[in-house]
Amino acid sequence: MSRRMLRAALALLAALSTTAASAWGPDGHHTVGALADRLIAGTNAEAQVKSLLGGLTLEQAAVWADCAKGVDPTKNYAYTSTGKYPECAIYETPDGEAAMIDYVKRNDTNCGRAATDPSCHTQYHYTDEAIQRQRYRLGDVGTNNFDVVAAISATIHVLKGDPAPAPFDIKDKREALLLLSHFAGDITQPLHVGAVYLDPTGKIIDPAAGTYDPATGTQGGNLVQTIRVATNHTSELLHATWDDTPAVLHADHIDAAWLAKARAEPKTRGDIYGWSADWASTTMTQARLAFKGLQFGPFQGKDWTVPITGRYDDSMAPIKKRQLTAGGARLAQTLMAVWP
Repeated sequence: MSRRMLRAALALLAALSTTAASAWGPDGHHTVGALADRLIAGTNAEAQVKSLLGGLTLEQAAVWADCAKGVDPTKNYAYTSTGKYPECAIYETPDGEAAMIDYVKRNDTNCGRAATDPSCHTQYHYTDEAIQRQRYRLGDVGTNNFDVVAAISATIHVLKGDPAPAPFDIKDKREALLLLSHFAGDITQPLHVGAVYLDPTGKIIDPAAGTYDPATGTQGGNLVQTIRVATNHTSELLHATWDDTPAVLHADHIDAAWLAKARAEPKTRGDIYGWSADWASTTMTQARLAFKGLQFGPFQGKDWTVPITGRYDDSMAPIKKRQLTAGGARLAQTLMAVWP
């Protein structure tokens, strides 16, 4: 099997075995939502959110888009994750599962994906702009009109009363809010925006230089296995090391000082529909830090390898807090701009 065929097979396997875990994992998304809940307290935005979500908070809503990944298109769009993920339990009712199934049906093949590519809605969560680029730009290798940047813009259109731009199919403002509360976190996870492309020897390459080979993509670090230097044992995938949210960054650790940092987050300027592109560009800076100094081993079997030290673990913590804070602040700013 060629490397390109192998990569396609791996992508299909990922699509078929997708779990609720994604950028930051549920704890990180809860933190983003919880920060936004507190930042919009007492505003018209809070009233609108309550009207759309009923008894749900943004903290709870922030995981919905990942819970919808429990719908399996290969099993007649059945929801197959009942009981697996505690954070999804609030959606595992007949009406809740029907809503997730309906969303996935409408957003499965609408992006014109290849048969071996993941379901369209799972691709709304990320973009893969090469770390050599200074800013996100639609049209670059790894970007497309249904990536996380475009998805956020689409949700804002719907919240402001417009139809969702193609290829997105967002049925109403409630669904748009559920999606935005999640994507606002996704776009701050460094490996959900900035991507490293590697040749077979593990050398970082620029996908825009020469003829682009899709087999050089690392799927947001999901094809990079970490090796702990202290033990010389393989550990989690590189993407997973960034998804993990330490306990000190969980929603129950939000205090006055953390909220003050979120309130001090600079407001995004310009057209609201272009805000997500600016957020992606900011995340690119953090992605370059995430990959700085890493030495990748050659491609073997199904992935590359990279040694990870305790010092690298320590360097992730402040970046994660900075990005989670930005996610909560931007979600709140967006909602207050939509509903002043």
